[in-house]
This record gives sequence, structure tokens and C-alpha cells, in this order.
Amino acid sequence: MLNDLVPTSARQTNKRKNMPTWQRPRFQSDSEPRAYVRSLATEALNHHAVLHPYLEDLGAGRLPDMRWALADFARHYFGYSRHFPRYLTTVISRLEDARHRAGLLENLTEESGQYGEDDLAELARLGIDREWIVGVPHPALFQRFARVMDVDTSNQTPETEADHVACWREMFLAVLGFASAAEAVGALGLGTENIVSTIYIPFVHAIADLGLPARETVFFPLHTAVDDHHQETLQSIASDLASTPQGRLDLRRGMLKALGMRSAFWDWLHARALSPSTAD
Repeated sequence: MLNDLVPTSARQTNKRKNMPTWQRPRFQSDSEPRAYVRSLATEALNHHAVLHPYLEDLGAGRLPDMRWALADFARHYFGYSRHFPRYLTTVISRLEDARHRAGLLENLTEESGQYGEDDLAELARLGIDREWIVGVPHPALFQRFARVMDVDTSNQTPETEADHVACWREMFLAVLGFASAAEAVGALGLGTENIVSTIYIPFVHAIADLGLPARETVFFPLHTAVDDHHQETLQSIASDLASTPQGRLDLRRGMLKALGMRSAFWDWLHARALSPSTAD
């Protein structure tokens, strides 16, 4: 079951064939912009933020108190993840091409809990019941996971959250809102959506090892199963923006900024998870 949740090239190929014409990558062959974006995607998947010891220890069950570590993650990650619709709308507002905006609006629709029948059928095959997710925004799905970890996020505010969380979110929003459009797409696409289906796999394993209920923790397998669609949309946009030297430079810089911020957050969580008794 867990292996089925990992996106495969075959699944991505099938989804690409079924994508509307406007949403397909403009560069269908191994043209230079598309090849460059693929090279960035590969670079991102080999970054420290993806191969981080925190994720390795979490997936292998090597942390001193796995339940505490997952609860600590739930408490702090919520301050970043609940703003994902805001990240998407910020990038949408930066894009000039109507096709690009339409592609991200479809991603935003899924973030609000709306899915196509093809996706729902695939998710059902993976053991994800449509009643668990349809009409439920993704931040609410994460709150569902937090509750099963006995973490109350309902009263969490910027004033009460950890500095590491606030700094990550605000720096990320600054890149998305004030850098170039290409840098924003590099940050949200190549440096974030491109890696989500990979970095959540250790959480799927840790959750399974603790025997937590599938409905309450569906946030993670949902993202390992369907986020390849989001990846392709953003990579298609990135390919168009990679048609100029400045666009390529900005895409990579945005990607590296997002990855660097996430890596710093993992550093902080890892230190806490290795020594729960000293975490504040």
C-alpha cells in the first residue's frame, strides 16, 4: 500500500495525456527550457531539504519518542502549511499569462477539497475514501492529523507560534510576493510542490508504525498520491519562464531559497526531536 502512494513515471505520463491542451507543457520535446526545468527538479530532489537526517530518522523510526516528534511537527508545521492557499494566490497574482493563472487556480481548487472523478477513483484504489476529503480544505485535513496527535491548533496565532515558524512563513511570502514572477514560481513550484510527494513519505511510514487511523492522517497519503499533478502544472509554467537567461537564473534562485528555508526548519525540528526533554 505504501509503495502505491509514491508517484510513478507511468502515472505522471497518463495524467499528462489527459491534461487539457492549454495545461500541457509548451515544450513537448527535449527542448532547452523544458530540459532545464527537469534538471532543476532533479537538483531539488537531491537537496539537503529532501535528504535531510530528520526525514530519514522519522521514516526509519529512529527518533527517541516518535509520537512526541510527530506531535511536535504537527504543532509547528501548521503555522506554515495552513497558509498554502495564500502562497498559491500570491503567485497567481504575479503571473501575466492567463493560461498560467488558470493552471494554478485548478491547484487552488484542489486545495479547497474539490477533486476530479479520475483522481477520486485513483485515491479510492489507494484506500482513501472520498468522504474523508471531498469538501475539506487541506489545512483542515492537517488539523485533523494534529488533533489525533493531541495537538490543539485552533487558537494558534502568529503571536503564540515559534519564531522559526513565523520567520519561515514570512520569508517565503516575501519571495513569492516581491521577487520576480520566475523566482516565485521557482520557490513554490520547483522548491516546494516538486518535493512534497517525496518528503511526506517518511511521515506516511511513521504514522503507519504508530498505527494511527487512516481517516485522521489522510493529509499525508493524499499529498504523496496526487501532488504530481500540481508538480506538472508548475513545471509547465516554469518551462515557459525558462525561455530567457534571466528567467532561468530567477527560477533556480527561487527554488534554492525555498529549499534552504525548509532545510533550516528541519534542522530545528530534528534538534528538538533528538532531545525532547530540552525542547521548549
